Amino acid sequence: MEVTLRKEPKVRISYDEMEAYLLLPEPLTDEAYELSDVMSLVEKAGVKIGVDTEKITAMVEEKYYNRECLIAKGIPAVEGVDAFFDFKFDVDFNKRPTHRPDGTVDYWSIHSIELVEEGQVIAEYNEPVEGSNGMNVKGRLIMAKRGRPLPPLTGRGFERSEDNKIYTATMTGKIEMQNNRILISQVHEVYGDVGLETGNIDFRGDVIIHGNVPTGAVIKATGTVTVDGTVEGCLIDANKDVIIRGGMLGRGKGMIKTRGNLHAKFLEYATVQAEGMIETDSVISCDINSNDKVYLRGKRASVVGGIIHAAKGVEAFNFGNELGIKTKIFAGVNWEVKRQLTYHENCIREAEDIINKINLGLKQIEDAGAEQGIDTRSDPRKAALLRTKIIKQADLASHTQALNNMSKVVEAAHGASVKVIRDVYTGVTIGINDTILHIKENQQSVSFFERDGRIVMFSMKDELVG
Repeated sequence: MEVTLRKEPKVRISYDEMEAYLLLPEPLTDEAYELSDVMSLVEKAGVKIGVDTEKITAMVEEKYYNRECLIAKGIPAVEGVDAFFDFKFDVDFNKRPTHRPDGTVDYWSIHSIELVEEGQVIAEYNEPVEGSNGMNVKGRLIMAKRGRPLPPLTGRGFERSEDNKIYTATMTGKIEMQNNRILISQVHEVYGDVGLETGNIDFRGDVIIHGNVPTGAVIKATGTVTVDGTVEGCLIDANKDVIIRGGMLGRGKGMIKTRGNLHAKFLEYATVQAEGMIETDSVISCDINSNDKVYLRGKRASVVGGIIHAAKGVEAFNFGNELGIKTKIFAGVNWEVKRQLTYHENCIREAEDIINKINLGLKQIEDAGAEQGIDTRSDPRKAALLRTKIIKQADLASHTQALNNMSKVVEAAHGASVKVIRDVYTGVTIGINDTILHIKENQQSVSFFERDGRIVMFSMKDELVG
């Protein structure tokens, strides 16, 4: 009968084939392992790369039995690193105010404009790292990810070095990132109050006023308008956001028009038209219209008097006051939006009708010319019709764009609601779309929604109140 003197050594290769392990079973006799036999076994198992011969020798000579030891390691691939830009300005700053722990709002925390100086480095390009391929213990190649380069930055207001690595501002102004393009544009800054020295401001870009704006002043900008102080009965007209850190004392003459959002400490006796949302601490006797939402989030955020209409809804701590002053809060699609929809639809139909008639007239002129063998290209009647057609096509495009914008407002108004965190007093009127509700008893912590042609009121715990 044949007697087995020992079990055969075992070579185990890890699942990813990056490591190999050797196990030497303890022999049943005093017969020792031969190093050459063990090495042949390792080679037969397919282990070719990263073999630790010294470790195997030690296992044989020092009799490391019944213990699995690492005897080979592959060469890991070093992944390449994609190229990247190290921007020296804030590309994603906060455009909303910070809410303090006590419930108040910090309007100084709004960061709407990033400024750079001429000659300032605004970005540095970091080259890609190629990386290196690896190899597993069986000798198979492991491909490394290649670092990918990036194209040079585009935009305006800056220049780049000859090696395309350093980007430097060529002007002092506002810097921003739009659709992966860097844009530096001029900023008009007033270091103090607006007055006789500054005059009215009509600027193509952003306006920053480090002071107050008095009654009668006019501030217009194609960008944002930021006022560090208080504004009075003036006109502010901006294509982008408006930020009034000190609030507005309109005195019945103040007006704000913005195609963006409005952030203001408070609004009193003013008229506001915003295509974006409005955020403020307090509203007193104002006429406010927003195509988005109106938020009053301060610790004592209240609406007292006046009228607010916001397509998506209104949220505040309080509506009205104990004296029952008339306060109107509307959400959804109001009559003005419907009027504008009808107006633009009529203008589109009128423009299309005129263009069709012009096309018919042009065809008649060309047909008549063809019959008589006359070149109509210099015909004054044709030239007049073409001029009119160009004007009407521009009108058509303008009204179509306006109609599309108003349609988005209507779509956004679906599900509009009015919410009050604390108190809504008698004297307050709530309107949602075409439905009106007059508050006859003081209520607390309620939401108003339109349901089946009427306004219903829910507590914040989702209980139907009335």
